[in-house]
Parts: sequence; C-alpha cells; structure tokens
Amino acid sequence: MVQLYNLVHGKESLSKIIDKLRDWNFETLDGIGCCRKHDKYALIELKVYHVDNYPEKDKLNQYHSYLLWKVDTNQFPIENYEYAQEELRRYAEFITDWFSTIKGETIYLVYEINFAGCFPADVFGRGAAGRAFLDAIISCFDDDLYKVGIEKKEKNHPLK
Repeated sequence: MVQLYNLVHGKESLSKIIDKLRDWNFETLDGIGCCRKHDKYALIELKVYHVDNYPEKDKLNQYHSYLLWKVDTNQFPIENYEYAQEELRRYAEFITDWFSTIKGETIYLVYEINFAGCFPADVFGRGAAGRAFLDAIISCFDDDLYKVGIEKKEKNHPLK
C-alpha cells in the first residue's frame, strides 16, 4: 500500500467559486490572497489568464500552463520565491487541473504573480505561499475576499 499525501491544503474553499468558474470566459482576472500563521506569512497578488492571452504567446508551448514571477526583486528577494517555488508550482498545477475539471475541457493558464509580501522574521514558504496563492485565486471570483486582500496589502506593505 502506498500512502498518499494531501499536498494542497485549503482546497475545499474552492467549492464556493464553482458557479462563477463555470461562467468564466477566460478574461484576465486579478486576485490577492494572504496567509498568516504563527511563524509564516505570505501575501500574493496575481493575474490569471488563458495562455492565448499572453503577450508573447508565440514564444511559449501553448499546451502548458505557466507560473510567471514578475515581482520586483529589489522589493522581494528572489531567494524567498525560490524557497517556495515548488509549493507554488504544486498549487498552480492543482488549480489548473481543477479548473479544467469544472470547465469540462483542458485549459492552459498563466498565473502572473506581480506582488509578493513577507515579514522579515517569517517564512514565505512552508504552506503560507501556497495558501496565499489559493486565496488569491478564490479572490479572482469573490469581490469581498479581494477587498480584504487589498486592505491587508495596504496595511502590511505600504508603498514607500
């Protein structure tokens, strides 16, 4: 017998966006999510769109989805992303497969991460980045959750 692991935590919260997801016509969506635990914190702001809408789609294999990191490395060190990259990839793959299941067709998406936040004493990965990513996806379809994410970003990461 092979033990299986539940590697995507919080996925049950996706159930509240099923109807909106079915109606999604692949226009670009904006989302922002935050996860705060005892010693880990992550905030992610992103755009989600179909790979056909990527400006340089002719340079991509259109039969894949992509995680595109576009965060200013002066604002957020690349080491933090590299630490959580596998976690973010796992969540993005799960969400892409889940979206394809709900839509009833194979879809290929670009997850363009434009802002990430972390407190210096906390860890961006270890579950926080994935959960913030998941909440950002849900907020693409939930205006109230999106507003909460914006408030957390403005409070915890004010523009300098």
